[in-house]
Amino acid sequence: MSAFALGGMVLAAGAAAAQTAPAEQAAQDSEDRVEEVVVTGFRGAYASALATKRNSDQITDSISSDGLGRFPDLNVGEAIQRLPGVQINREADSRNATISLRGLPGSFARTTLNGSGFADPILSTSTNMGSTPLGAFNSDIFSGITIIKSPDASNVAGGLSGLIDLRIAPALSRNDGGFVKAAYEYNELGDQGSPSYTVGYSTHLTEDFAVFGTLAFKEENFRRDSISVNSWGNRLGAIQVGNQQAPGSNPVYDALIAAHPAGVYYPSQMRQFVRQNRGDVFTGAAGFEWQANDELRVGLTSFYTKRQLDEGTNHLLYIENGAGQNTNTALAATSAVTHFTSLGTPFVAADGRAYINTFTSENAQTFDSIRSEPVTQMVWALNPTVTFENAEWKATLEGTISRAEARSDQIELDIVQNAYRNLGAAGLNGITSSVFTGGDDLSRFRILLNTPNATHIPGSGYTIPVAANSVTQVGAVMPGQAATVAGDRFGVTGTNGQALTELEAVQFDVQRNLDGPISTLMAGLRFESTSFESSGSRNSAMGINMAGLTQGVSEVNPYVGDFFGGQAGGYTSNWRNVNVARTLAAILPVNTQLRSATNPNGVTNQFLLNPATGVFLTTYGLVNNYWDPNYWNNNFTNSNDTFSAYGMAKFDTEVFGFRAQGNVGLRYEKLDTSIVALDCQGCSSVRATAAGAVNHFVTERTYGSSNDYWLPSAMAKIDLTDELVLRAAYYRTYVRPQPRDNVPITSVLTPDPAVVNSPYTITIGATNLSPYTSDAYDLALEWYNRPGGVFAVSLYQKDVDGYIGPIVDPALLCPSNGLINGVDFGLGPLTILGTNCLTASGVQVQASGSTNQDPITVRGAELSIQQNLDFLPGWLSHFGGAANFTYIDIEGTTGAGVPITLPNVSRKNLNLIGYYETDRYGIRLTYNWRGDYDLAAGNSFVGDARTVKSRSQLDASASYNLTDRITISADAFNLTDATRSEYQGDPNLPRRMDYDGRTYQLTVRATF
Repeated sequence: MSAFALGGMVLAAGAAAAQTAPAEQAAQDSEDRVEEVVVTGFRGAYASALATKRNSDQITDSISSDGLGRFPDLNVGEAIQRLPGVQINREADSRNATISLRGLPGSFARTTLNGSGFADPILSTSTNMGSTPLGAFNSDIFSGITIIKSPDASNVAGGLSGLIDLRIAPALSRNDGGFVKAAYEYNELGDQGSPSYTVGYSTHLTEDFAVFGTLAFKEENFRRDSISVNSWGNRLGAIQVGNQQAPGSNPVYDALIAAHPAGVYYPSQMRQFVRQNRGDVFTGAAGFEWQANDELRVGLTSFYTKRQLDEGTNHLLYIENGAGQNTNTALAATSAVTHFTSLGTPFVAADGRAYINTFTSENAQTFDSIRSEPVTQMVWALNPTVTFENAEWKATLEGTISRAEARSDQIELDIVQNAYRNLGAAGLNGITSSVFTGGDDLSRFRILLNTPNATHIPGSGYTIPVAANSVTQVGAVMPGQAATVAGDRFGVTGTNGQALTELEAVQFDVQRNLDGPISTLMAGLRFESTSFESSGSRNSAMGINMAGLTQGVSEVNPYVGDFFGGQAGGYTSNWRNVNVARTLAAILPVNTQLRSATNPNGVTNQFLLNPATGVFLTTYGLVNNYWDPNYWNNNFTNSNDTFSAYGMAKFDTEVFGFRAQGNVGLRYEKLDTSIVALDCQGCSSVRATAAGAVNHFVTERTYGSSNDYWLPSAMAKIDLTDELVLRAAYYRTYVRPQPRDNVPITSVLTPDPAVVNSPYTITIGATNLSPYTSDAYDLALEWYNRPGGVFAVSLYQKDVDGYIGPIVDPALLCPSNGLINGVDFGLGPLTILGTNCLTASGVQVQASGSTNQDPITVRGAELSIQQNLDFLPGWLSHFGGAANFTYIDIEGTTGAGVPITLPNVSRKNLNLIGYYETDRYGIRLTYNWRGDYDLAAGNSFVGDARTVKSRSQLDASASYNLTDRITISADAFNLTDATRSEYQGDPNLPRRMDYDGRTYQLTVRATF
């Protein structure tokens, strides 16, 4: 039996267990559990999985480990993307491996552990769409993962698109013995390696008492390289063609404007950057079970994981064009305007807008930037169970105590060579650039940058007085400039966030076995209490020690030599780096006496340095930028108490001569929510950019809501013939909003007088968002044409009411009467001009918020085939494989008649899996193709709606049994060297491209 076979994906294993109540799932008898977990080869595994799937009431798909600590994929998310209806999201730069399920974003699914809820390490929906980061768990501790696509009344609510059930087999069901595993992962990009080790053991200390434990450790060392057009600007007259110092119009550019009245856009900021991830993952599981007598069983399963990327860094180079003056007249020698020496022929989009994607320029502004971005994801859970069972009755009492932490800190350090820098008589800063965005392929981009200085820090350091510091940036007065003119700048910013989640629950289930058409009656009660404590801060440059900022903090970027794995030949190698450790040592400690004020109500939190002065410090020891929404909008607590009760009847009878099995049930849920948030008086309307008193204080505000739901469900499976099975399912459920979707405060951030064209930034509070509900319908037909083979088609429809999404209606975000979403911000009448929302005085307004949307309907079709070819002669009998295809259709509008687009959802998805297996060795090839999909857009006026291009990836796995107990395996991921690409509206308007490269893994396993 090959290790490849042992590690094979089982598309439906565990379906029988998924149809039972959550407490029953965690305590199934030993024989059934061993059948689910111990995989004996592709053919045996597929045949066993199809047998259990065929007998299940519910519609499920699963994968199973080999019982020796191996999933044959890079992580859990990569493995379950092989199942029909599952799509993996690759937006995060740290392999979070979140998924979208059955045409809905990740926040629509709920992740459970052995059928019960646990605290999720989720911080923000902006990067993972509220989905559990499966990359935070080492897959070696799991026995299997089941996707329950049609939850019944006995399942915990909250899985509108389905439940992702992580399975840890209980102690009595495990065979005695242990295993050890050592693996080495090699990432081609950067020539980086990551070792990992796992050990597990289980034993029956007596016939009735068993224990188990598994420990897994993995170093993480990988990187992602990216290129982006961070923004397409439309500043008419803000860029110049010709002599910069010449006043008046520029004929070339004026002709472009006249020819394209819908707007002429250009890449106003481009970036090339490297995200380096270093850290480790430690995961463990342990438990015991005691069969006290023939009817009573007591057990405990525990689980812990901590993923810490404490050396996550992001190295960036910005090139900005057109910064500064918004006029093409009265130009002076120090005008901060990009001088375009040539413009290519613009690309004209379908909406009539012209986009300049190639040009040469002088006087661009550059940033040498680095972001230290450590990430922590931690979860632990304890699940004690007591089960009483005899021939007629079964009762289970289960508890859950779980905690989670999700933390993402960031300090951003920028050295900015400003367009104001006057190095010559022509009024230019000496920087020249040649830019080409690459058309529809950003890997063809070109940014050839020439800057006169190795470092942009003046040789004498920054000597500008501390009293003139701004909140986020400090500047040096350059030779020949007036003291009032900002020169090169040093920036300090970055957002820090943390979420601490607590979950405690108790559940009681009872069932009565009967003779007759009604085979089982079930009922249960559950109480669950959760608390989500969110905190956030924003670093600033206030009070930093500028005397230490010398050229010693700047260095050559360490990744410039192999950027993008050689796949992008046009990147600029004139790329500096900022050393984080040396810089922090130079600028700290901050001068906390810079600001002083009283805090009238005495409110304190973890960022408060001194209640008497009102000075807040961030986790990096910097003064908190208190007027930034990342501080006062993200400091709140969201608590939920949920009471549940259900009743369900299972049936097994004949209908018109056909055997019919299934269940009918009803679940009741009552949800009470309480939100305690900060209300920062003076934060949103006043910016502190100079020395003086902090004129703000914080108070607390409490919001509450209560909702209850009746959730019916019905499942049926009808054996039309010995080979043909018809399934039908209906269920109703709901999903409560992710806590950070409930922005606690409505605010307006006034324009920054230090920044040209600074807008009003408005956040629309959404404390009254209601959970969204769904009525779901499933119909499936399965033809088991031969042992180990199936042809299946599944159709489903989900009618979703109250989906929470961004406000995109221009009439709400930029109304002519000035009442934004019904709130008067005192800005007066507003006007829409192109993609901009403007006040009567011409100041831009950027408003955003969330709301319950109009009803939407999601329909899908899943086709799957699974066959082994053991009926063929000779060596051909060793072949087998599987394939599945998913199609999704979404109907609905945003409320303004605009068709709704759900983020992170592709309409089409394809998986092809083929294997060749003998008793000694095995080979597997897996191919995944995912169609294009949209990302979430904040609002209608900032141009951030993006589409991710379709992508395909080929992976391979091979294994060889050295002995009956020792196996060696080799895996290769992304053999196609695929990239991930985003564009805005049209592929010829690229926004971002990510390159991860190929990954290889070598594994040795032994059992004892």
